[in-house]
Amino acid sequence: MKRPPVPALKLPLLLLLAVLLLAIVGIAWTQAQSRQAESALLQQQSALNAARQQLDHSRQQERLIATHLTAYQALVERGFVGTEDRLAWIEAAQHANRDAGLYGLDYRLTPRTASPAALAQGLPLGQTVMTLTLPLLLETDLSRFLDALKARAPGVFRVQGCHLSRINEAYSGAGRAPQLSAECDLLWFTVAEKTAPANANPPDGNPAP
Repeated sequence: MKRPPVPALKLPLLLLLAVLLLAIVGIAWTQAQSRQAESALLQQQSALNAARQQLDHSRQQERLIATHLTAYQALVERGFVGTEDRLAWIEAAQHANRDAGLYGLDYRLTPRTASPAALAQGLPLGQTVMTLTLPLLLETDLSRFLDALKARAPGVFRVQGCHLSRINEAYSGAGRAPQLSAECDLLWFTVAEKTAPANANPPDGNPAP
């Protein structure tokens, strides 16, 4: 029995082993490249989806702005959006007093404070209390004054409350002397990130001419 020619087969076996090793390395490298390609594809798809979502959000924002732009501009013109315009509020109260044919008024304004969270609904909503004191002949004079003020109001306000009391003062120049005094607290609302500087506001508590 003859032995196999081991020395003669040694080189082919080494070559076969090298080929197998190269094949294994090539398969591993190919799988790694495939996984990297899949990961890169997933990242690109995720980036594409994020870009599409951002585009959809931008389009929704554009439609929302286009829908409410007119209403927003109207609120800006009314003085609801922006810094306080206290002088305009005072002038509106004075004109309403004249429109109602009353006898003048005194006013007092407090610093702007943040509105309750339930009312603000996440907006930078602030409120300023205006206290008005005005003489009346009849109780119905108060409702006429408030109606006139609503017609002239350069902003958004709410009547927080009014208190009536009797007076005995004499008013020169009046055909009939007022018998009542009304003190009303009004809340003026504004949406603004910052309150106007104190020196930009007119002095409080001055009587209307």
